[in-house]
Amino acid sequence: MKKNQFGLLEDLTEPGLVKKSNDVSWKNEDIYKQTNFEKNTTYFHIMGHEESHAVRRREILKKHPEIQVLFGNDINSAWLGITFVLVQFFFISLFSQLSWFWFVITAYVFGATLSHALHVLVHDFTHFTCFESILLNKLMAIWANFGQGVPSAITFGRYHADHHTFLNLETLDPDLPSRLELKYIKGPILKFLFVACLPFFYGLRPVIVRPLKPNAYEVINVVSVFFVDYLIVNYIGVQGLIWLLLSTYFGLSVHPFAVHLIAEHYEFVNRMETYDYIGWANFFVLNIGYHTEHHDFPMIPWSRLPLLRKMVPEYYENLPCHTNYVHTLLAYIFDGYMGPFSRIVRSSPVYFKK
Repeated sequence: MKKNQFGLLEDLTEPGLVKKSNDVSWKNEDIYKQTNFEKNTTYFHIMGHEESHAVRRREILKKHPEIQVLFGNDINSAWLGITFVLVQFFFISLFSQLSWFWFVITAYVFGATLSHALHVLVHDFTHFTCFESILLNKLMAIWANFGQGVPSAITFGRYHADHHTFLNLETLDPDLPSRLELKYIKGPILKFLFVACLPFFYGLRPVIVRPLKPNAYEVINVVSVFFVDYLIVNYIGVQGLIWLLLSTYFGLSVHPFAVHLIAEHYEFVNRMETYDYIGWANFFVLNIGYHTEHHDFPMIPWSRLPLLRKMVPEYYENLPCHTNYVHTLLAYIFDGYMGPFSRIVRSSPVYFKK
């Protein structure tokens, strides 16, 4: 490492693909003990390397072209989306009249789980992996929002495309923390509050840092979701809408399933920019834990990502991975070597002020 013109440590070496040695089992090793390495604490880890997913994608396609059988659409995502929204409406009518204690508990346990699953389906719909038709995928994403109460699907899809196209490029990747987050989010209390406010950071950060002009689909998204919200208030009651919104908030904040937002790209291991979660929670989060595979091949639906891992195990099974979302959350909050700065960027900062 060397200091660049901004006084920041810059790593210009080419890391290649992170792999373990043959005599070490990463699954039996705690990746959270590897966070103490030389780093900036006022800026991200600057590296001069090609995006690892592009490198691995080329290698895999060259050696294993047969994996292309996994590409394409999976209409089962649509059936799941329809079912989850209808079940969420049933939960609203069932739980919204309970006492405040059970109101909150059911929103956290049942509502948040379903709302998060709908979020993952929206993620897949915005990659157009359900139908061949882009229009139908967008309409399904809007439908999924009905079970969340917040019109976010189309806007999320636009910014999420930038996350894949400009992964870890400052001001272009909306998933990277902002300069204000880098400056002020320090210490366990503020990091906990950051996690508690994740829906607001992830929802507002892109439109503040790099606003895009709304399009017709976003208008349809907003109008239709607000109309469904009105129907919920009119036929079930305002407490029904509150229960739904609380479920959506829990599903993307201090909830074990929402921790994938931290686990995916924060640098727990030196020079590694994307991580898998391998564990039982993938059943409930619809394989969002197979995040390295997803970034390598975003055209593969969520349901087939485990098959990709099985077809080319030499590329994935030797990578450090998360196996417990609760441990990931605790490590992020209480480890002084982790914070908003624990991200990799592949270029020097556009600007920097001490």
